[in-house]
Amino acid sequence: MYLKNIQIDNYGAIPKLNIEFPFNDDGTPKPVVLVGKNGSGKTLLTSSIVDSLIQIKRSEFHSITEAKDNSYYKAGKKDYIREGQLFSFVRISYVLNDAKRLVYNDITSYTPSETQKLLQHYNINFQHDFTDNGFSKSIEGEAKGVFSKNAILYFPVNRYYNPAWLVERTDPRIETIESYVGKNTDNFIKTNVINSIESWILDVILDAELYEKQIIPAQPYILLGGVFQPINGSLIGANKGKNTQIQFLINKVLTTILKSKIPNLESARFGISNKESGRKISVIIREKGSDNDVMISPTFSHMSSGEAMLVALFCSIIKNFDAVSGAEKLNLTEITGLVIIDEIDLNLHIEYAKKAVPELLSLFPKVQFIITSHSPFFLLGMKDIFNLNYQVISTPGGEIIEESDFEELQTAYSIFIERFEDIKENLTILENEIYKSTRTLVITEGKTDWKHLKAALLHYQDKGEFKELDFSFHEYEDASFSDDKLHNFLTNVAQVSNTKKIIGIFDRDEGNGRKYSNNKINELGNNVYAMTIPQPEHRSYHDGICIEFMYKDNDLFKENEDGRRLYVSSQFNDNGRLIKDIRVGVQNHNKIKGKNNIKNDNIVDSEVIDISGRSLAMSKNDFANAVLNQCDTFKGMDFSAFRELFETLSEIIKK
Repeated sequence: MYLKNIQIDNYGAIPKLNIEFPFNDDGTPKPVVLVGKNGSGKTLLTSSIVDSLIQIKRSEFHSITEAKDNSYYKAGKKDYIREGQLFSFVRISYVLNDAKRLVYNDITSYTPSETQKLLQHYNINFQHDFTDNGFSKSIEGEAKGVFSKNAILYFPVNRYYNPAWLVERTDPRIETIESYVGKNTDNFIKTNVINSIESWILDVILDAELYEKQIIPAQPYILLGGVFQPINGSLIGANKGKNTQIQFLINKVLTTILKSKIPNLESARFGISNKESGRKISVIIREKGSDNDVMISPTFSHMSSGEAMLVALFCSIIKNFDAVSGAEKLNLTEITGLVIIDEIDLNLHIEYAKKAVPELLSLFPKVQFIITSHSPFFLLGMKDIFNLNYQVISTPGGEIIEESDFEELQTAYSIFIERFEDIKENLTILENEIYKSTRTLVITEGKTDWKHLKAALLHYQDKGEFKELDFSFHEYEDASFSDDKLHNFLTNVAQVSNTKKIIGIFDRDEGNGRKYSNNKINELGNNVYAMTIPQPEHRSYHDGICIEFMYKDNDLFKENEDGRRLYVSSQFNDNGRLIKDIRVGVQNHNKIKGKNNIKNDNIVDSEVIDISGRSLAMSKNDFANAVLNQCDTFKGMDFSAFRELFETLSEIIKK
């Protein structure tokens, strides 16, 4: 059974919505992700789906655990009718394996008679007391066998709170109940699954070991008195059976989760910890290129909460399908069902949300996933894994989010993850530099700044000046220390005792650099100092410079052998055209918007092209390398503006 269509009118935050759920050409369902601001109706929508499933289940069983007796899961409340409207209408359609349909209707009205007339074309079988109280829930179609053929699960967000529409009930607990005809004891609403899943995984492993060992007839011999004598015996082969299959599927889920944390992972599996730990399941891994297994979690509780929740969530699908289907062989690709997950990214690290969760969803191609999420990183991961074979729908209107809307999300991910990894590696290298010598360490804000300073210092020392300056630069190529990153690093290092001086040099164009420019030397404590590059006389008009502006224009605009050079924003007009040659322009003129004046000049080192599309800009890094390496056209640079900076460095080192 799969969800086919949802129609909602005038219900809570949703004025009007009509969602047709998508399927692939082979009939398998595409995952659907519901996104929207808090209060936009995502939880109301999923609660309606769950309520419809409970009503479908109730039509087959006279006793269910999701709701007591004749009470409802989702309470009917007229205050959920949108202001100014007279009724709310929820209609949810399902398609069964035999192409038959099941339809759920949920109607609330201030004017029942008029509402019946408005909805008469749906041929709804209204409850007999609808005209008296204005509430009606009904099921159209035959529901028999739905819950015995599919994994149907709901993982709500109310593990932390109860929403207003939830009817009070006693939370389901693990208990031994004897089933009988007409009674269903499995609750598909999973509010506390970690403990039960841990117990189930332990049972699976033990059953596989105890009952599914293959005994192979054999004739062993033993050497007695120099003669081999036959004895009774047999060989024990690999496990084979249903629990062994399930154990393989569980380990596949575990491996998929841990790959996000351990890139070199070859496999992961659950084992059984020793008796001292209380016979609990443990997590064992093997990395690529290794012949040894390593236990990384002696018990289930040693896993992170995010890892444990993902194991519990996706193993619950296997557990549920095994319980209801009666299948002798289990394969993830053959599990059918409907799984609703509210806020799937809740409490998950960015990498798990982006990589692990989409890969886990892809393991179950015949399960229809209806998911709500607030994570842009999860959406990026879905795009990476599913390409076009999934759908993102925005509430409250039900608009489909197109692929073109993901470009900004990819940029955000790059900033959050890829740049962070560069910074983290950079800090590790820097930590080693701090302790490997007693020389003063100079750290610049940008990854090109140290090259300019090094070139200028070599220039002066070749002339016999500043020979006393004995320090080393933190020379790095990957990620730069931004204004904030350098400031945070220095203030943290200043909290501990340092036997050598550490000096951070900032540009003057951002927050901390501007702040430190108020003083020539800023002593942060424990031999840690901060300073900014000086304001040269030839840039006295500028509000805040970066290091390239230490050069005069005739050096700043030098061309390399390919005819490329740096530009500044004041050289372009409001339309992004080069003032001296309108055949040249900036592709994205927003780069110079508001900065095309000499007071707010910015370096422009990309996206400058001529009318033929040829790129004319040289990157800051290429410019810095050309200066440091004294390339042909960059010999004889004027470093006079750097003198004041080295004088300040000399003053700090002598303190």
